[in-house]
Amino acid sequence: MTEAAGDLEQYRAEAREWLAAVDAPKSTEDYLEHLRGLRNWHRALYEGGWVGIQWPKRFGGQGLTIRHKLIFEEELGRARLPQPSTSIGLDVVGPTILRYGTDAQRERFIPPLLAGDELWGQGFSEPDAGSDLASLRTRAVRDGDELVISGQKIWTSWASDADWCAVLARTDPSLERHRGISYLLVEMDSPGLTVRPIIHMNGDAEFNEIFFDDVRIPVDNVLGNFEEGWKLAMDTLGHERSTFVLRRAVENRASFMDIVDGLRDYLDGVSAEADVAAHLGRVYVELRTMEAQTRATARRVGAGDVPTALDSVDKLSLSETEQSVYELAVECLGSERMVVGGRTKGLDADRWTPGLMYARSASVYGGTSQIQKSIIAERALGLPKGR
Repeated sequence: MTEAAGDLEQYRAEAREWLAAVDAPKSTEDYLEHLRGLRNWHRALYEGGWVGIQWPKRFGGQGLTIRHKLIFEEELGRARLPQPSTSIGLDVVGPTILRYGTDAQRERFIPPLLAGDELWGQGFSEPDAGSDLASLRTRAVRDGDELVISGQKIWTSWASDADWCAVLARTDPSLERHRGISYLLVEMDSPGLTVRPIIHMNGDAEFNEIFFDDVRIPVDNVLGNFEEGWKLAMDTLGHERSTFVLRRAVENRASFMDIVDGLRDYLDGVSAEADVAAHLGRVYVELRTMEAQTRATARRVGAGDVPTALDSVDKLSLSETEQSVYELAVECLGSERMVVGGRTKGLDADRWTPGLMYARSASVYGGTSQIQKSIIAERALGLPKGR
């Protein structure tokens, strides 16, 4: 299908019609039940032809364009329906496997990833190697046709439910920091691998630690070449900071409209709340700016222009905009923000207060805001490196 305006609008109409007819996943506060519901939802989307929209048909995708993907995500947001369950696989790790994997690796990993049969995690950060990722200490030593992995990862989202994890490990410690790292595909039920949940402020156990105690994987599970892991990691992070941003921006616009709908009756004719209206206006401007930016990002991703310093612009903008949306809601809640079941001005504390807690993590995940500013300064603006 081409990107002609008529084709895209027809595609939007088809997506809207399908979403209006499908059985939506039921909302639940139980974390594990929520994850199970998302996996079932992913399967429904996949069988309906709405997963892997821009992925090649030979691997189970739809063979369309990034613009088609963005349209469907906009319609998901309009319908207040969730994204597919395996966002790390679809938007972060998967594109790197598709780009750098062998034919055998692509045939093995891409179809079950798209179908939602296998979920993925991303094992990059370590206790002493977060923002300074190149200082990672996890080791992988070759033993015949296997690699033996030892070390620890932290802040790995959904590791307790993942089937596979993309792991960065040092395979040649004699080389410089950015060299000597390989990109490994590790099965999560491998002997010697232990996952320990990290509980969020909102009570969820999305983040996890992973411990590798002489975990063995086949050499065939090295993605790309040995000691090429840094280049592949930058590709993965580029997608996390660009492709992933596309869908999060859509979700933030939908959340903002929910705030507006909640406040609509309250603000009608209440001149004393001019400060709330002004705050709404500021966040609206941020969201419209982000919307324009995502259009440019979609064109860039569609042309294969990832990774670049513009990925950091996307990530930084997303973090700040997402926090602005939830800060607006919590400010309007006032003291009700601290009350279980609290509600005022058409807003529910049980939604917006935990949402703000999660939004704060946007300054950290995918690379801290400080790191993004440094990348933008050095690589986009040509400023000298900080000391």
